[in-house]
Amino acid sequence: MDYSYSRPTEVHCPHCNQMVTVDVWLILDQGSQPDSIHSIIEGSFQTHPCPNCSKSIQKVDQPILIYQSKLHPSLLFAPALKTTLKEDQTHTLQQLVQHLMDTLDTSDDDWIMEGLKRVRWKQLPIILSKAT
Repeated sequence: MDYSYSRPTEVHCPHCNQMVTVDVWLILDQGSQPDSIHSIIEGSFQTHPCPNCSKSIQKVDQPILIYQSKLHPSLLFAPALKTTLKEDQTHTLQQLVQHLMDTLDTSDDDWIMEGLKRVRWKQLPIILSKAT
């Protein structure tokens, strides 16, 4: 089963100057999304094609929670760049972890606190390339 989660997000396309909706991945199940993991390693994950003009919208600022069921830490969290640490911990991270727990159908959160590592976006390619 794939535990990944995406959400439609409105972003501005600098090429056609339109607000467009793109699917932004917020939770990635490493075992089910190897292509997405590979795009993080390559540096193209945060780019999205504009549905209007087909040109790339660069660097959509998004958080990501990566679920690695067979590795430790089992969760990697990279916050969006334009949020504060408090916003990340009290809002975004809690929501994403709760969504993952609901999807996994578990209320046991001990493993989450033991296996959660907060990282920066620029660290993700290095960490993920060692895990693959």
